[in-house]
Amino acid sequence: MRLVVCEAAPEMVAGDPSWRALVEAVRRHGPDIVLLNEMPFGAWIAAGERSDAAVAAESCRRHDDGLRHLGDLGAPVVLGTRAVTESGRTVNQGFVWDADRGLLPVHTKQFFPDEPGYYEARWFERGETRFHVASARGIDVGFLICTEVWFTEWARHYGRQGAHLIVVPRATPKASIDNWRTAIRMAAMVSGCYVASSNRAGADSRGQEFGGHGWIVDPNGQILAETAAEQPVVTAEIDVERVAAAKTEYPRYVEDLPKKGDEGRRTPTEGGAE
Repeated sequence: MRLVVCEAAPEMVAGDPSWRALVEAVRRHGPDIVLLNEMPFGAWIAAGERSDAAVAAESCRRHDDGLRHLGDLGAPVVLGTRAVTESGRTVNQGFVWDADRGLLPVHTKQFFPDEPGYYEARWFERGETRFHVASARGIDVGFLICTEVWFTEWARHYGRQGAHLIVVPRATPKASIDNWRTAIRMAAMVSGCYVASSNRAGADSRGQEFGGHGWIVDPNGQILAETAAEQPVVTAEIDVERVAAAKTEYPRYVEDLPKKGDEGRRTPTEGGAE
């Protein structure tokens, strides 16, 4: 199963030159699955210190328009996130788009930063759909949307739920790229899953600069592919048998803490050294 990640223009609009360039680059790879960056269409609204309902609504509209163009990419499956209204709340929703089945909402972002350039806690709310595994043409996928990748318990959760692939759509700055690379690799190592991430790249109309660098990492944390300005789209193969093997290896096989009510059923000497 061939997976593509990318670094995309910071204010992409479906049908504009930046979108057409991405489409052309993706199609050259002939992927089965494409991962887009976090909320890829339109402005990065969370740069605003104060939320604005009209601006949020425009972002939702931009993403509605963009989703109608996902077929342009020529892949059976596209993964990404969108700004959308859910039960009266603006949420950042991870989705699986299938060329045959259409759009499947999978997960809404649960952890938000609140700092210059990233006032997401003021713009978005937690939705009700969280940390579910979805099937994408035989690949079981879980979402950790940007900041969520730092909470590695959820990467482990996805590994235990049978995921083959964890996707991390991002909108992150250049200064912290090395930290994000470490986080992506760690998510793979604790879960035994492939982990893939795409990002915005370059400066937007506000002057906010995004750092690019998308990655595909194997279940042991080794980087298989990494984007760069001169190569904004890269690909790697996903091998589900490799995932199954990785989950039997250290540290993935280590038992979870006992559930409430099971505490004390095992002594420190049972099963050997701690």
